[in-house]
Amino acid sequence: QHKLFQILVLSFVLLPLAASASASASATACNGQLKDHPPSPAIISVRGEGTVSAAPDTATITLGVTSDGKTARDALNQNNQEMDRIMKQLKLLHFQDKDLQTSSLRLHPRYNYDRQGESEKVKGYRASSHLTIRIRDIEKTGTVLDKAVSIGINHVIDNICFSISDPKDILQKARRKAVHDAKTKAETIVSELGCRLGRISCISTDESGHSYPMPPMQMQHGSRSVGFSQHSTPPLPTIAAGENS
Repeated sequence: QHKLFQILVLSFVLLPLAASASASASATACNGQLKDHPPSPAIISVRGEGTVSAAPDTATITLGVTSDGKTARDALNQNNQEMDRIMKQLKLLHFQDKDLQTSSLRLHPRYNYDRQGESEKVKGYRASSHLTIRIRDIEKTGTVLDKAVSIGINHVIDNICFSISDPKDILQKARRKAVHDAKTKAETIVSELGCRLGRISCISTDESGHSYPMPPMQMQHGSRSVGFSQHSTPPLPTIAAGENS
């Protein structure tokens, strides 16, 4: 079950249950003094929460490929070839381009150290890339994972997330619950205070959302740049733009 939360804060103006004769007379007497500076109304703010559970219909998984090479170009070329092959295999499972998105790309040197661990020498380079896959038919999640392992994914699966593709109706139910919760709390409080609720002076909400950000490619390791020749052009990485929602 996937849970969606709705948090809502309502602020009400507090009103007295009934005005007494003495209070009315006092208010009339002071009216001339206060008309330019009317007193601020008493306000009560309450927090309401609404939670609705529903079965998810979409899965998102992140898979990775790591490649080593003697040069930065070799490592990146091998990684590109592997990622191209993997994406072609995934498209055979009827994935659309918008459901395949490169979520990270890293390229960094690998070092050999002496026995004291002080002197270092570059022994090669490592390129790694991650592909985020949106599975719209959640029943195929197991099939996709099995296929990913069989076609050469050599990096641990980072995460599997389940979500609801169109949560509008469910969030609307959560809102209604949050409003009812906030109003019930406010009515309980004012009844103990001997007041009644007036108009709503402020409403604020906090809703959950979903996104698929694509972080910038990291092409450095610490302060060291990767070792492309001054006169060579680094190979273009395989990037799947996918679709953000």
